[in-house]
Amino acid sequence: MTTASPAGSAAPRASRAHLIYGGIEIGLSLIVAIATWATWHSPWTTFLWTVLWLPVAHAIGLAAGFVMAAQGDPSPERQASAGTHVAVWAYECAASIFLLDLCQPWFSTVRLSPPQGPARPVAVLLLHGYGCNRAFWLRFSRHLAEAGYACDAVNLGPMFGDIDGYAATIANATRTLAQRTRLPVVIVGHSMGGLAARACLRHTPTLPVAHTITLGSPHFGTLHARHGIGINARQMGIGSAWLAALASHETPAQRARITSIYTFHDNVVYPVRTCVLPGAHNVALDRLGHVSLGTHPRARAHVLETLERVAQGLQHSD
Repeated sequence: MTTASPAGSAAPRASRAHLIYGGIEIGLSLIVAIATWATWHSPWTTFLWTVLWLPVAHAIGLAAGFVMAAQGDPSPERQASAGTHVAVWAYECAASIFLLDLCQPWFSTVRLSPPQGPARPVAVLLLHGYGCNRAFWLRFSRHLAEAGYACDAVNLGPMFGDIDGYAATIANATRTLAQRTRLPVVIVGHSMGGLAARACLRHTPTLPVAHTITLGSPHFGTLHARHGIGINARQMGIGSAWLAALASHETPAQRARITSIYTFHDNVVYPVRTCVLPGAHNVALDRLGHVSLGTHPRARAHVLETLERVAQGLQHSD
């Protein structure tokens, strides 16, 4: 999964919190293995429990999240057949286990792929969401690179800190990417990352950012925030003063440079109407979970479509 580093780019730093999480995964797996062997003395039973306990636990937690989302947001758009709900949950399980349990603990320092397709007139900065790190984008960025886009991604820290505190990191990464590529930047933010992008532009409106794309961002909060910890979780609560202040400082022209892509079946951001940002270009999807917005081809297609639209706008303005 390693690639050549772009000229002049600094080596990505490891996400210490996720390395600790990875160590806990290994430690718990050893405990499960010892307990299983002591109980059954079966190599196959021990192997299966050791390998499957984490995916099973993750799947159960996600199922609980989907149930809470359905109870907290009984809107008609969320209604679907039982088979559809199971399919959405299954894909979300696969995406979450791959990104959160595998990529993030062990690959947070992997460099993103360099652009391979035709040259594009914008570069892309990728911002992860709450509790995540830059490895969230490893798969997504590969598709962007194949389409010709130069990409970069950063770790936003501290993990449970003030969202406004991420502004300096985002601003520095934006300037560095723009200087390295000599291109304007489009920021793509998943979940909290979209709010962090808006907050950064509030503090530093002169950054060379042509457009902002948010994926499942709780622009007006989420009921799920009550289950989170940290300043940023409180800031993402419905009706928070921080979100109200963020919205009040944006002009119609700034909103017009935002595209909000969200899903009716989000298991983390609900009610789903909180993703709709007045004055922005809002795109609604269905049959996708929260993490799936960062992996599914339909979500990726809308991001690429938006990037193409922004690129055409820049070319016509020249």
